[in-house]
Amino acid sequence: MRIDSKQRFLLILVVLILISSASIFIPLKRSITFINNESESLAAYSLLTQPRFQIKYTHSIHLSEVIESFEVLPDNTLKMTELEYEDFNIGMPSNAGEGEVFVEKDGKYFIKNMDRRIPEFSILIGDVDAGLSLIKDGKEYDLKKTLVRGKTYTFRIQRLSFFQQLKGVNIDDQ
Repeated sequence: MRIDSKQRFLLILVVLILISSASIFIPLKRSITFINNESESLAAYSLLTQPRFQIKYTHSIHLSEVIESFEVLPDNTLKMTELEYEDFNIGMPSNAGEGEVFVEKDGKYFIKNMDRRIPEFSILIGDVDAGLSLIKDGKEYDLKKTLVRGKTYTFRIQRLSFFQQLKGVNIDDQ
């Protein structure tokens, strides 16, 4: 049986449509995601181009800056690697844990060599004028400009398809 030019064209067209559809719906791009805890829908995302990033926030009690450093492992687990803060007040550690290193430098405290692994965490976008930022690739992104104050989100790393990206706000566009 011989395939004529019309059949060949239709076959190529169908294959191209299937490949295009697959590229739209198959999750490919690893991203930092913020899932709305009420609706369980994607609220915002940031493409993960490097395995390291930081969350910077103003502590709600002592109103000083805290920076948590993370590394994303190959299985999308979050590994907290360092904590930087300015006060020992409520909610902040006074020393390092087992295998960790406590450092005091220039009026700041650091816990280094951390290996705390979590699949995800919840983050409350407080309805106060205090800082909350994602730092990655040398840029700082104000999360309070993108996410709704007073709402709680699940922060996790996951692969997103092009179609899924259309449902959330790209933080990188700030």
